Amino acid sequence: MSDEIHLAHAPTRSIACAEAFRRFMLRPEATSVAAVVILFILFSLLAPQLFPTKITYISIMAIAAELGIVSIGATLLMICGHFDLSVGAVLGLTSYVCVVLMRDYGFDPVSASAVAIAAGAALGAVNGYMVVRFRIHSFVVTLGTMLIWRGVLIALTGGFPMTVEIPASFRATMAGPLISDFRMSMLWFLLIGISGTLLLSRTKLGNWIQARGQNENAARNLGVPVDRVTIIVFMICSALAAIAGIIQVARFGSVDALRGEGFELQAVAVTVIGGTLLSGGYGSIIGTILGAVTFGMIQVGLVLAGAPGHLFKTLTGMIVVGAVILNTSISKRMSKSRPLSGYRRDSSTADAAINAQTAISKNTNG
Repeated sequence: MSDEIHLAHAPTRSIACAEAFRRFMLRPEATSVAAVVILFILFSLLAPQLFPTKITYISIMAIAAELGIVSIGATLLMICGHFDLSVGAVLGLTSYVCVVLMRDYGFDPVSASAVAIAAGAALGAVNGYMVVRFRIHSFVVTLGTMLIWRGVLIALTGGFPMTVEIPASFRATMAGPLISDFRMSMLWFLLIGISGTLLLSRTKLGNWIQARGQNENAARNLGVPVDRVTIIVFMICSALAAIAGIIQVARFGSVDALRGEGFELQAVAVTVIGGTLLSGGYGSIIGTILGAVTFGMIQVGLVLAGAPGHLFKTLTGMIVVGAVILNTSISKRMSKSRPLSGYRRDSSTADAAINAQTAISKNTNG
């Protein structure tokens, strides 16, 4: 029977909903949505008087915002087919740059922040250049630069914290209260998330990033400037780490030798929970935002539930492994499923069928 005859009979609401659900499960955000829902229910049951409260949500978003900003950069890089293990050290080193410029050279906070972000982009450019120039895997390059930048930071700080007086206006802008005691860092996190989503979905650079991650040789053959794209994404990743560092400087008014330590692995975990494939070419900034919220929920929820501190890393590791298994198995199964419960249609006709059912529902309700 032809598609035209099938389209004459609008699918039932259940079929249309099933197809919509199938398509949602094919999206990279599906795993992170499930993680957020499951963890929310779990911790609400374990700590019913403490977890589902406004102060808890504020704490979750405070943790998610700074880690999430770093993770957005890591997501773009992983979609491009690379890793950056140096983002934690970059966060610490650029925080030092910001503090020293304000404390010792009289820079105003805005100028010091601009220089720190530029320094972060420069460190990212070093990583990207070494990857494309010497054809060394980014995992190895950034593992080396992580140790280098961390060693430099320890040498510059002498292993002791460095403090600086932060103007109240700058503190309020970067990390002060926003609405109902939520922090400004949450706003910066969401703005950067929206920008990253638009970059991936609406720009030529975003298409190039995904093409490079899916198949480097094919991307080259299609005229994509693969090496330049790689360096640019490394720069974006490190610049976002610098922004997170500046937010921490505004919040704490200090920097220390261990600032940002552990962020590199947490950012990878958040990215994986968000549905980005380790092999590259497929991922979602929205998924990463939800993955950062998941991380915040784990950290805050375990404390409120009275669990031992070591369970944070244990549970996080379990969720990361589970997320990878779910992403792989669900993607394989759902990609093989037939649309509209057995209707053999291409995407355009399936869309038309769902739209027809939606229009029928609206007319009925109207």
